[in-house]
Amino acid sequence: MNATIELENLQVQCLIGCLNPERVKAQPIRVDLSVVLHAGAAIANDELCQTRDYGQLADEVRFILEEGRFHLLETAASFILHNILLDPGLDKSHSPAQSARVTLTKFNALAGDTKARVTVSGTREQHKNQTEKKPWGSVDIICESKQQGLYRLTIEPGQQLPNHFHRQMRESEMVLSPGLHGWSGDESSQPTPVGSVFQWPNHLHHGYENLGSQPASILCMNAPPFDPTDEIISPRQSP
Repeated sequence: MNATIELENLQVQCLIGCLNPERVKAQPIRVDLSVVLHAGAAIANDELCQTRDYGQLADEVRFILEEGRFHLLETAASFILHNILLDPGLDKSHSPAQSARVTLTKFNALAGDTKARVTVSGTREQHKNQTEKKPWGSVDIICESKQQGLYRLTIEPGQQLPNHFHRQMRESEMVLSPGLHGWSGDESSQPTPVGSVFQWPNHLHHGYENLGSQPASILCMNAPPFDPTDEIISPRQSP
């Protein structure tokens, strides 16, 4: 049995547009989306982890739009769509989407009451992301444009995403799974609850460790797209 999960009229402040004023001031964007997935197991077991948590889905949409710096509605909508269609991570926190549709509405693009709107749609079969294995886990490349890239980092139990910093890339991260502890600078490692969002300025050391018993994931936005030569691994100073 299939189910369709919908979010309607989710409004997010987003820095989006090609004109100079739009590059310095965020504006409201309306998000409407639908996700089709198999719901038989969720219905039979009455378990949230076997469907899609629409609260977390809304948080992920907010993160992508608030932390991104998009020129086009098409690009922003595509980032959201690719994230929805990404296969569940190793933590298996939700049922995979079979298809999805995302509509973004821009209120201030045209004069009067006229609104600009863009819709993108796709299926799971059409979305084939690349996964890179790391000593501490894996990185899923969700979506990349000329300006930025969206990634899912999954840290295995007992492993650390090493202490590091970036010289050029602007990096923001949202914690998707329980069990992670993180640090910045010379601070001691602290629990990072699900939904926590961090912005890492250039040259600020940071990292994570998975103290849980299951793989744990982070949603990461890099601008420009991730450049391995700009990730500088450094020994962590004792707090």
